[in-house]
Amino acid sequence: MIIRRCSQGHRIRLHKNTTPGVTRTKTYKDGTVETLTYPTSGYDYFVEVDGSVVRRSDSFKNIEEYYTDECDKKHSNSHGRLIIGKHHLINGVATLQSEYPTDSNTKDEIKDFYDTRGISYSNSETKAELLSRIVPMYQNNVVVSRHLSKG
Repeated sequence: MIIRRCSQGHRIRLHKNTTPGVTRTKTYKDGTVETLTYPTSGYDYFVEVDGSVVRRSDSFKNIEEYYTDECDKKHSNSHGRLIIGKHHLINGVATLQSEYPTDSNTKDEIKDFYDTRGISYSNSETKAELLSRIVPMYQNNVVVSRHLSKG
């Protein structure tokens, strides 16, 4: 089970080892195929980089720190360890409030935000329709947070 995915689109993932020894294959709409064999060891967690298991651990803290180190190798703006109240997890991708698209973003930037987080949309949707899924929370007429609508 994927717990976290790289927010920049690299294939760096932190998994819970729910099915030791099982091989999983996923085929995407574009025909890309990914295969991953879960470690047979009794470790609770593992990190996968580009399809290979690179680290295993029973400690979530240790494995998450290793995961963030791997993200740092690919890009300089990783989120670090997940902090409740600071990050939202959207399909396994840590997301800060400042990363949610607003009216100032282009349609392509909004689509990239959705693509990175595995959120489906129609190519025919307008910028306004794409933005309508993001619900602002107000306090004294000021936006204090955003989240994705469930509908």
